[in-house]
Amino acid sequence: MMTKNQKFIIKLLAYLAGIFVLFFLITKLTSLILIIILSLLLFTILDPYVDKLERYNISRGISTLLIILSLFLVIGGAIGGLAPIVKDAGTTIVAKVKNTNSNENSIENILKSIDEKIPFYEIENMDETIAKITPHINNTIKELTAFALYIGKSTLNFAMNFFVIIFITFFFLKDERQLKKGLINLIPNKHFELSLNLMDKIQKQLASYLKGQFLAATSVAILSSLGLFILNTFFNANIPYFVLIGILAGLANLIPYVGPAVGIVFAIIPVLFMGQENMFFIMILIIITFSLVQMTDNVLVSPIVVGKSVNMHPLAVFLVLIVGGSLLGMVGMLFAVPTAGIIKVTTTEIISNASKYKD
Repeated sequence: MMTKNQKFIIKLLAYLAGIFVLFFLITKLTSLILIIILSLLLFTILDPYVDKLERYNISRGISTLLIILSLFLVIGGAIGGLAPIVKDAGTTIVAKVKNTNSNENSIENILKSIDEKIPFYEIENMDETIAKITPHINNTIKELTAFALYIGKSTLNFAMNFFVIIFITFFFLKDERQLKKGLINLIPNKHFELSLNLMDKIQKQLASYLKGQFLAATSVAILSSLGLFILNTFFNANIPYFVLIGILAGLANLIPYVGPAVGIVFAIIPVLFMGQENMFFIMILIIITFSLVQMTDNVLVSPIVVGKSVNMHPLAVFLVLIVGGSLLGMVGMLFAVPTAGIIKVTTTEIISNASKYKD
């Protein structure tokens, strides 16, 4: 017979081994786990629409198929409209990057702009100054371009995985009841009601959060596009594709605080290559514009919309984002708030109902 201490040690070792195996699987299967999580999030968004179609006596399978086809039509229309603009922008930027003379002219114009705009400051030897800073400016341009290409490559990789996500989501939607029934069957009868309520509240929490994120992303896209339009109209900024840049900023803002930073990069790159005389002034205006967008999002939109969607204080949301970013980078920031919301809902539900389920 084992003593209590021996049993405790064996259980502890078993828990530690389980945690180790879990972390090992997470590190090795990150891509698969991310695909499943994104499929669950898409399922959460689309499930209410499938339910609505079912109320019109349309079978679950047909309802799911119609919603998925509608999603493809919306995405296909968006891609069809944006693809020529993105291709044209990419071709222009690549051509400018290869043109060294254009870069040097841009640098000279920046220095002239500094010389004219900043009081009590004068560049004595323009040629020597250009020779000194040209390598640094070119490296900065290459890094900005590389960052833009990285975002493009990441978007392409996501697009390739998107069909896998859609495939999994289709079966999540179609077989929702069977999947929930299978999960509930694994739970003891005395915890049946608690588990059912918990699953329902978690799904509502995720749906609320996703709606909040969509509204926040939309507001960033609109504010960014409007800000760049104002710069073009009243300051002759001549920033091309400002609507596209606004949309990219909005999409990037699905990862909190990233959207305006992405907008700055994509707005400044074409300005650098155009070689305008007032480009230094325009670059400052771009940074100010996206800083205002960031402040509006941080102070008004995200705390009100996203914070309320998960019923968390704005400071708690901010701290959760820092922890998520520290642990898993951008992916951690993307899933930090909904994960915290799920933990909060689960903990609250268990604590408030614990007395009902005691042996």
